[in-house]
Amino acid sequence: MRETVACLLVVLGIGLPAFGSGEVPPFDLTGTWGVMQVTSDIVAYPFVGQRIRTTTLILHVEMRQTGSIVTVSETHCLVDTNDGTTMVSTEIPEAFLRSLGVVERTATLEATADGWRFVEPWPTEVHGARLADPVNDPLPTTADDPRVVDQDGDGQPGITVRVRVLGLISGEVYVVQRLWKLLDGEVVAPDLIRGFLTWTNEQVTLGASNPFLTAGGEAQVDPVRERSYFVAIRVPTGTTCADLTTNWRTLFDR
Repeated sequence: MRETVACLLVVLGIGLPAFGSGEVPPFDLTGTWGVMQVTSDIVAYPFVGQRIRTTTLILHVEMRQTGSIVTVSETHCLVDTNDGTTMVSTEIPEAFLRSLGVVERTATLEATADGWRFVEPWPTEVHGARLADPVNDPLPTTADDPRVVDQDGDGQPGITVRVRVLGLISGEVYVVQRLWKLLDGEVVAPDLIRGFLTWTNEQVTLGASNPFLTAGGEAQVDPVRERSYFVAIRVPTGTTCADLTTNWRTLFDR
C-alpha cells in the first residue's frame, strides 16, 4: 500500500533581473514564513475505486539566509487530506506531526536568466521505523519487526492513520513510510516563493483496528506535475503554528 502525505515549501523573491554566477542575491529571506505543500496522488480505494487525492501540509518555517544558502527550520502544523470523494475520509493525527519536532534543512538560491531559483532537496525520511540504510533497506512488513517504532506514542506500531470508508467502515491503520521530496521554485517577491514539488512515497501497512482496512488502497504519484506544488509566504514575526492552522485557507487563498 502506498500513500502520500505530502508536503510543500517555499521562499520568496520578486521578478528580479538575472545575475552572474557567484552573485549574492539582492534580497534577504531571513524571517518567519508560512509554507503550504500540496501533493497529489491517484489512489484505488477499496469499495470505491480510483480517485485523485490531494494532501496539503502547512508548515511554520524560520529561514536564515547567508549569501545564497538558506537554512530552513520547519515545524509541521497541519495535514489536510481531500480524498477525492465524500465516501472516504483520511486523518493524520496531530501526535504524528508533533513527533517530527523541528526539522532543519538547507536550500540554495541560484541565479537564472529570469531571476532567482529556490531549491530545497529533502533527504530520504523513514517514519515509523529505524533503518540502518534509510534509502536502500526494505521497509518492515510486520509489526513484530524490531526495526518498527511507535513514532506517535499511541501504543501502536509505526504511524497511526484514521480512515473511514462509505460512512460505515472506520478504524485505524498502522503504517511505515519512506518519503523523499524536492522543492524547486522561483523567488517571485521578497516575501513570496512558488514552485513545483517532486516527491516519492512508499508505504507498508502493518495492521489495522478493523480487518476491512488492511487491504488499504494502492496509490501512485499523480503524473500531472502542476498538481504537486508549494507556496511560501512571509508572515509577521511571532506568528505561531496555531495561527497558521487557524488562518491557512485565508493566507493561501484556499
